[in-house]
Formats: sequence, structure tokens, C-alpha cells
Amino acid sequence: MPEVIRYENPSIQIFIKSGHQFLDKVRSFLATAVRENKIQQERARDYFKEILHIILFYGQINRPKVDPEEILQESNRQLSARYPDVFEMCRTHIPKRPPFTVLLDAIVDIVGTRHEDNVLPRLLSTINDMEVPNGDTLCRNIFVSTVINLCYFSDEHMGGKTLNYFGASVSCRGARQRKIMIDILCCYTWHSDISWAVCVANQYNQNAFKFPPCVHSMAFNIFTNRQSTQANQRVENLLARFGDQQVPRFLQIARDVRKFGSLVPRAPCERCFEMFPNIQFYPFPQAHEPAHWEYGNCAECESLSQLLKSNEQIVTRLRRNPFQIGRDELMNAKNRQLKRNLQLLEFSFRDVVPFEDNQL
Repeated sequence: MPEVIRYENPSIQIFIKSGHQFLDKVRSFLATAVRENKIQQERARDYFKEILHIILFYGQINRPKVDPEEILQESNRQLSARYPDVFEMCRTHIPKRPPFTVLLDAIVDIVGTRHEDNVLPRLLSTINDMEVPNGDTLCRNIFVSTVINLCYFSDEHMGGKTLNYFGASVSCRGARQRKIMIDILCCYTWHSDISWAVCVANQYNQNAFKFPPCVHSMAFNIFTNRQSTQANQRVENLLARFGDQQVPRFLQIARDVRKFGSLVPRAPCERCFEMFPNIQFYPFPQAHEPAHWEYGNCAECESLSQLLKSNEQIVTRLRRNPFQIGRDELMNAKNRQLKRNLQLLEFSFRDVVPFEDNQL
């Protein structure tokens, strides 16, 4: 853990400790996977390099700014020699996605399947012990997402069930910084229809299109080790409601992962329900959770984007709604907002990182 006593600002201390802890755990996880021949060394290096760039970039847009050598401390010399391009580009090039999304993608790659029984336990065991000290207690690592989502399409007339596609909520601290990350995802990363849905929701408070029937989505709050007792009690309360009846799949998942970590099923917030009203959500919302976050912040957007990127037959069946302001105009406005917010944070934007996008 780096020495950060000289920083009086507690939020800066947590930022530095979170970045150091996240990078340390990810590096250990990837190194183990390479030793066990579950991933090629070069591919593991690409994942780590991308995560390193994102965290260093976050330091550049943080206020006050946190430079790479302050985040990495004793690891700085070793990593700067190994990845000199990252240390240069973090000041001029923006990433394509948050660090937790890259970690999730790496886990899917390493376990070699998209089945939830394999992916979710590995994810939880990887992020165990990522909490950081804050005085006499521990607090959440700011680079660990609070929600994970999985979705799939199931239609016997179109070949049955697709694979699962996972997504995480945007892990980025700060209101302006979070806007920047969501705009990056819209402009450079997500499937164009998901980006369009976010833009339309922001502009019109309406949905841009309707999915064909049989798109399924389930989301879970990720609880830390410190919160595990509270999380397990909430799962037990949900299980008690079913008694001897068949427990739904989303609740089985939460029950079965408890020895690895804590997931609690959560219904979609009002923002997701507005953007994607005809998805079969699990659990279905009895009342809409008020959302104080941006459209596009939720894990549903990432997982649905991957679903569309991998299944063109679903894209062709989207029922798109017409709007007075067209797609290009709204997307250009989103891009201008991104560059304006970067400028306000004194980030000298030149380009997007040239790293390969490992997502499907």
C-alpha cells in the first residue's frame, strides 16, 4: 500500500489507495492466469496496460489532479519503464471504458465461458480484499463497480438462447468525470443503438427503440466483504418469500455465489426502464427506484451493447422511433460535450487510446 500520509485530503488518499490496490490485485490475477496457461502473456499484458492507462487518466481528470508517480509510488519506476507509452498517453489520450469493465472482460476471457456460474464467482473472488483503509475502517475501492448485469436473448424461432453478456456500472468518481466517461462510452465504445438510446433519453426522456420480445436482463448490487452480513440477510429475506416454491434463477445466482462474495438482486432503475421498457427484467420492478445518476451510468447499457454487437439478428429486429433531432446531430452534441468537459478539467485531448478493444 503506498505512503499517502502527506495528502491531507481524504478523497485523494482513497483515490491513490484504490488505484494502487486495484492495479496490484489485477496484476496478480493476470499473472496467475498466465502461469496456469489460461491466457496468453501478451493478451494479459494488454488487459493490464489498458487498466493502467484508465486509472492514470482518471488521475489526470481528478480534481485536484493526481499524477502517475503519486498513484504508483514504489511501482512507478518499474511500470514506467515497461509501459512508457501509457505514461505519455494518459495525459493526452482518453480510454474507451472503465477499469472494472476491462477486468470483467478479462475474467470472461480467462474462464473461457460466459456462463454465470463460472464468471460471477471468479469476479467476486478477484475483487475480494480490494477495500482500502480509511482511518480505523475500510471503504469501498472507487474503481470497483457497484452493480453488475447480465443479459441474453432467448427465442426458439431464432436458434434458442444466446450467450450471456455482462456489463458493469460506470466506476468513476466525480460528477463531471462520470459525465466524461459516459460520453466516451457513447461516442467510442458502445453499440451505436445503445449510444443512441442514451442520447434520446437525455434529450426527450423517451426510448429510442424497442427490443424484440425475449430479451432478458438481471442485475445485482455488488457488496463488499465488510457488507457481507447485510447482503446475505437481504438474500435470505428474498429466499424466504418463496418458501417451497421454485426459486427464480436470479435468486439462485445470489444464493450460490455467497462463498465467493455477495450479490443482491436489484430491479432496474427508472432510467433503464425508460430507455428499455420492453425488456424482461429480473426482478421486475414493483416500484421504480429514483435515479440521481446520468442516463448511461447503469450496468444494463454495457451488457446490452455487447448483446447487440454479437447478435446482428437482434439489431435487425429493433423497432426504432422517429425524432425531430437526428442521430448524427445528437451524437455530435455528445462529442462536443465530452471535449468541453475535458477542456474544463484542463485535459489536453488529442485522441483515443489505440489499444485493441477485447470485447465481443
